[in-house]
Amino acid sequence: MYNIDDLEVKNELDKLEQNTIYDTGIKNISGGFANADIFDYDEDYFDIELKWGIQNDCENNVHTEQYKMDRETLEITDV
Repeated sequence: MYNIDDLEVKNELDKLEQNTIYDTGIKNISGGFANADIFDYDEDYFDIELKWGIQNDCENNVHTEQYKMDRETLEITDV
């Protein structure tokens, strides 16, 4: 079972952020971002909050989504 501090968990969160940046089309937009953080966990899952969008001097458009990461397989699923 993986712990919050495990490198594999952090790598999966990084992948989620990168995939979000590419999938939403904000990769080359100034102020485009995606941040995935664990906000809670239990024996079976990590609860993840993903914030992504564009924040700059002209635009403030932020989206928030929640996911679960299985602590055994590290599979991320939408809530």
